[in-house]
Amino acid sequence: MEIYRTTKDINKNRPSALALGFFDGLHLGHTTLLDKCIEFARERGYSADVFTFRDHPKNVLSGEMLVPRIITESEKLLKLSALGIDRVFDFDFTESFHKMPPEEFARDLLAEAFAVKAVFCGFNFRFGADASGTPATLKDLGNTYDFETHVIEPVCVGDNLVSSSLIRSCINSGDVGSASSLLGREYSLGGSVQMGRRLGRILGFPTANIVPDKSLTLPANGVYITETLVGGVLYPSISNIGVRPTINDLGSVSIETHLLDFDGDLYGSYLSVQFKTMIREERHFENEEHLRRQIAIDTEKARQFFST
Repeated sequence: MEIYRTTKDINKNRPSALALGFFDGLHLGHTTLLDKCIEFARERGYSADVFTFRDHPKNVLSGEMLVPRIITESEKLLKLSALGIDRVFDFDFTESFHKMPPEEFARDLLAEAFAVKAVFCGFNFRFGADASGTPATLKDLGNTYDFETHVIEPVCVGDNLVSSSLIRSCINSGDVGSASSLLGREYSLGGSVQMGRRLGRILGFPTANIVPDKSLTLPANGVYITETLVGGVLYPSISNIGVRPTINDLGSVSIETHLLDFDGDLYGSYLSVQFKTMIREERHFENEEHLRRQIAIDTEKARQFFST
């Protein structure tokens, strides 16, 4: 998959079917849109492309992390490649984009720089200065600049409209099961194992410690039944997200994962922790022995979960 950060060096001789959006999480709504774009491109010999931004426009405009990510930027690109996207125009959101009139966006970027023959967007897509452009605007501009506009209707899971904001809300509340349903895959967090205080090993439940990317939405502090991917193998596990109040380690949030029936050195390894369900909130225990007993209870709940 080719990745472009600017309009320089884009092969304009390759006609494009282009998907528009930020695509955070690459949830069921996003994959529906992208699958239609790819199918359209393959049928016509076009390049299947994506135009997106490297950070959410609200974060850039505010200078704050108003919209944390569901997946990292690198994960988004890897997943786009796995879906079959040929090129990603992955641009920084700048003041010029913020002030760009919708017609200039369609003429200079879509028609001229990207050589689009068709664009695909969600029903609530907005673009151009002050987000004034709508799918209807895009259809009108497509008639002027000779490209088709395909608007994808809402995708629902049960009574819920699939959206990145709803998924973030589910994650924040600890409802990781609903987040997975809306994503269309297991909700997960990944990272390299770092050296911790080794208290888990002392308690008889060694843990792999991961410090999550600071840009990410995180589940509510608590203990979760999880599965952990290590070297292509999934292991049943329990994971604690929080600041470890029992040992007075009230610093940054970390993920501590205990792999059931695993014996090995994980330091430096990359783990992907897949979240199944929350079993309790994080809380302070009077001493380490009380904490050890609770971890034993949590571990037994996980064994029962995976045995059914």
